[in-house]
Amino acid sequence: MNKFILVGGGTGGHCIPMLAVYQKFMELNINCQIITDKRGSFFFKEIQQNDITIIKTPTKMISKLEQLINFPIIFLQTVRLMMNTKSVHIIGFGGYMTLPVLLGAKFTNKKISIHEANAIMGKANRVLSNYASNIFITFNKTKMINERFNSKVHTIGLPLRDTFKEIVVDAEKEFIITIIGGSQGSNSLSHKVSEGIVKFSKKINSKVKVYHQCRPEDVETITNKYLNNHIECEIRNYFFDMPKKILESNIIISRSGSSTINEIIYTNKPSILIPFPFAVDNHQFHNANFLKQNSCAEIIKDSDLTADLILHDLLGFYNNPDKVDMIKNKLKGLTHKNTSERMLNYIQVSDVTQ
Repeated sequence: MNKFILVGGGTGGHCIPMLAVYQKFMELNINCQIITDKRGSFFFKEIQQNDITIIKTPTKMISKLEQLINFPIIFLQTVRLMMNTKSVHIIGFGGYMTLPVLLGAKFTNKKISIHEANAIMGKANRVLSNYASNIFITFNKTKMINERFNSKVHTIGLPLRDTFKEIVVDAEKEFIITIIGGSQGSNSLSHKVSEGIVKFSKKINSKVKVYHQCRPEDVETITNKYLNNHIECEIRNYFFDMPKKILESNIIISRSGSSTINEIIYTNKPSILIPFPFAVDNHQFHNANFLKQNSCAEIIKDSDLTADLILHDLLGFYNNPDKVDMIKNKLKGLTHKNTSERMLNYIQVSDVTQ
């Protein structure tokens, strides 16, 4: 196989794993390109821009009607692109736009594989499972996979940025909490979580330090709340050094998108997870529940979120160092390594045998 094309767009949950695979394939001197949408292009600003194709659509693909309008347009763009591309394997990373792109690729007799980041398979990947040479999954026992495809299902985990391997973290005297709101942060995630942390800081003897990723409109208010309570903090709408923040932290408080869940696993961090309640197929709950069932995290429903619940769960970790050690050891056992290389190996085998 001379070339790979990685497909996905929209959120970091689709694009960050793509970036990890792209970087690893380039490191291995494998020809690799990316197809994404305008929103997804945000995550690929630092790579060679001639390796990126941005799909053009007349609408933003948010509503089902917009997706229906865009489908044939994306499909035809893909067919035209694939007609001029030889010896290529396409890997889809989930989300709506992968469906017309990978179907267009299949229409031109290209081989395709898919990766499912979440603990429940998305609708696009359920359709594409019929045509994929390989179905890569992040979690054991991923839901909504048809049993007739079991022979081509491979549990490899989620491709993560090599950034984690390169970071050296100094020992910190403070108790560090990182809050990851992501693109699906909310008013409650900003204010109720910060109120819980203020209460927590008043209950313990250690100095508390906070990294809080939140909505742009909440940055000033949350910063003032922490500073007025003598809590050292760094508040941003987006942290470009999030891997470093996670590695430094004692506890993560977060939504439960697949990328964040797998970064928590990889870095062996205890966590308090607040699933985004409107995620498609409730996939964020299923992601969070994977850690909860392994006794590695606490879950708070968004509708139940209060400062007192945050305080309770923080104290539950802080006052139980043996519990934290147990969580770290369990997470080490759940960590998948060499994900991109394993993906490559499975594809090479399937391309030879099919």
